[in-house]
Amino acid sequence: MSRRHYAGVIEAIGDEVGLRGTERFSVSVASDGSRTLHATCEIFDRRVSKDIVYSVDSSWRPIDAYVRLLRDDKLLGTGWYRFGDDELELEAWNAELGRVTQHIRRSRPLQTFGPHPLSCDVWHLAAFDHALSKKIQPMPDTMLSSLEHDGCSGPMLHPLQFGIEYVGRETITVRAGTFETDRYQFRLEGSLPKEHPLEELWCTPDDFVMIKIRVGGYLSTSYELVEFRSNQSA
Repeated sequence: MSRRHYAGVIEAIGDEVGLRGTERFSVSVASDGSRTLHATCEIFDRRVSKDIVYSVDSSWRPIDAYVRLLRDDKLLGTGWYRFGDDELELEAWNAELGRVTQHIRRSRPLQTFGPHPLSCDVWHLAAFDHALSKKIQPMPDTMLSSLEHDGCSGPMLHPLQFGIEYVGRETITVRAGTFETDRYQFRLEGSLPKEHPLEELWCTPDDFVMIKIRVGGYLSTSYELVEFRSNQSA
């Protein structure tokens, strides 16, 4: 059995405040095309750290996930998710609600899930169907671990409906190097409790590696890949 691996570091740079946080991630890809992400995220201005493990199948549909949140090194919440063909499950604890159990019956598998690492925010984009002529496509079947823009609450199961717009193919340069990317926009108008500014995303076309995310408005922050490595191992 062989697995392919890639890993990187992302930095969040605010227009006014400078470095706002970092994320270190690694992804292992199995021979059947399924993959697992491990991410550690530090959000300096929220004093929050996050550890996430998230697995998807070869079609980028969620399989399971684990989310752990700390603020000032004290536990905010921890939760385990399972995504079945006809059921979603969460077993969690958080400081606000205590023990939480969610079971959601469904008629079909979930399309996408957002546990909030920057490195897998772009995994939602795998659901965009380039065979269709529509440049803006609705994503009516998504769940998030948190409705906060940086995932600093929960973990819970929150439904979300939004849209994805495909802008086009671009070659861009960031600190990690020069990459051929696909550029998208999240269309989040009315989707979240707090109105979310325009969010633009650049990722590689094959592995959906996050190269850059730009969010304007009250966030005014660029998230960029600053280190990247990839290898094949047995």
